[in-house]
Amino acid sequence: MNFHPSSTIRLLLVLLSLIGASSSLHAAQPGDEVTELREPLFEAATKALSRANSAKASILAPLAYAEGAQAYRRAEKTLAEAGSIESIRNDVGRAEAAFSSAAELAAAADVAFGGTLRAREDAENAEAERYAPDAWRKAEVTFSEAVTALERGRERSAGRSAEKALNAYRDAELEAIKTNYLSETRTLLEDADELRAERYAPQSFAQASELLSTAENALTEDRYDTDRPRSLAQQAKHAARHAIYVSKQADQIRRGDLRLEDLLLAWEGSISKVAAQLDIPVYFDTGESEALASIQDGVLDLQTRLRARDASLTERDEQIEAMRAQVSDLQQNLGDQSAAAQRLNAVLKQQEENRRRFAAVESLFAVDQASVLRKGSTVIVRLIGLTFDSGAAEIKEEHKPLLVLLQDAIGQFPGASVVVEGHTDAFGSDAVNLELSQRRANAVETYLQEQGGTGGQVTALGYGESQPLANNETAEGRRRNRRIDVVIYP
Repeated sequence: MNFHPSSTIRLLLVLLSLIGASSSLHAAQPGDEVTELREPLFEAATKALSRANSAKASILAPLAYAEGAQAYRRAEKTLAEAGSIESIRNDVGRAEAAFSSAAELAAAADVAFGGTLRAREDAENAEAERYAPDAWRKAEVTFSEAVTALERGRERSAGRSAEKALNAYRDAELEAIKTNYLSETRTLLEDADELRAERYAPQSFAQASELLSTAENALTEDRYDTDRPRSLAQQAKHAARHAIYVSKQADQIRRGDLRLEDLLLAWEGSISKVAAQLDIPVYFDTGESEALASIQDGVLDLQTRLRARDASLTERDEQIEAMRAQVSDLQQNLGDQSAAAQRLNAVLKQQEENRRRFAAVESLFAVDQASVLRKGSTVIVRLIGLTFDSGAAEIKEEHKPLLVLLQDAIGQFPGASVVVEGHTDAFGSDAVNLELSQRRANAVETYLQEQGGTGGQVTALGYGESQPLANNETAEGRRRNRRIDVVIYP
């Protein structure tokens, strides 16, 4: 048989293509075929599953969701075992329908159980599952009964169970908050009791017990304002630790392992180290009072010098800025140096006038009346001596002389804009503090307007607890945060 060369080449090409196809089939893995089949078969059911998950259907429509999950897993198993395609399609269809139904039921449950769901979220945020596991499980079981009843069409039964679940979640949340904040202090008090702190440190032990009780009552009254209870619990914890410390020291003294003089000398040594940092000699001839007074005077002096340094730095920054402006003017107007010099002189003259006015304002107030600060040309009068009764915004008669001095301070800057800022500590809810700070700022602003002589525009702004100066965990810090700042913009 004779073959034409071109026919031979064509035959070889066909054989090579067959060999290549055979190699490709042998190289293909069973998993690849399963993957290729899975995507088109499961696409609709997978999308329905995603929608159900987004609607939290596993929680809000557990029966329909479980039905869909069961059908979905059965289809996956059949596919993995290379079973009937028709069987897979049937189960995937059932899964899609069940998940779609679960998403719709979950949306309805979300509306019906809105209050219960919010309570559940609050309990979750309080870590109730960790700090109150039994109460959390009880609430979850009750809520599961509610959603199951709704899913089966028993709306009245669902409503009753949802109400019980809401209360159970609230109980779990409160228990979790109390455990989180108060359990450590309770343990410390138990330790202090074993050390007979009620005998050796009665004041600290009683203070810790009272603070713990107050914190617990505060949480019960308003579980959403956790700032005050947390601070009380923190104070109770320190008081309990102090009771333990005192009890241990007292026991050592009782057993003769420690002398009272040793304890006093140790304390005095610590105070002396602080005084040494301030370069102040201190003595303890009649106790610690004189030494502590000297340290306090040294700290006040240091604060005064720091304020003076800050003011000096502010002035220097202003001078640098003025010089930059001069350089810019000189670069742009090389032919008119005299005009630039005049502008610079005007700026320097204004700065000198601002310094004079600032000094005049600062001299108006005693240390316990107000602190005067400067930021650029802006002057802040922090009214330390102005206080209000708890929750009140009325200006007391005793504080009116201080506000007269404030008017004199504002009068140093004719035509200035003035903003009265009200600030609170972190105790109480954000909304209440914001409203209280605004009322107090309004009270000062109204007084200034009624007395006249303020010249420019005066406005009042309440900032609530949003701009603290100090730590809200200490009584002194909270005192500093409760303030009226009067900002003068010349």
